[in-house]
Amino acid sequence: MKQSVVVVGLSRQAQFFGLPLPYAMAAMALTIIPFFILKAIPWLLTGILWYGGARVVTAINPNAHQVFATTARLTPAALLRRKKARRYV
Repeated sequence: MKQSVVVVGLSRQAQFFGLPLPYAMAAMALTIIPFFILKAIPWLLTGILWYGGARVVTAINPNAHQVFATTARLTPAALLRRKKARRYV
């Protein structure tokens, strides 16, 4: 059975500037947030580096963000934090 153009178009991953949306948001956040903190105009030029890095990661594995999110969600909390000693107050 052949899928219609509408179904294929609506089921594809959202993209922004040619990147999957999570990668585009990460590249923008790594550019804009330090710019607001440092107030240094030259920092905006690092956006080119972040965008290029995101393009490389997308070319290698476009679904890496889903793998990371699933791993973080399904890993037991005990493995993610140090064991705290009980304190009896």
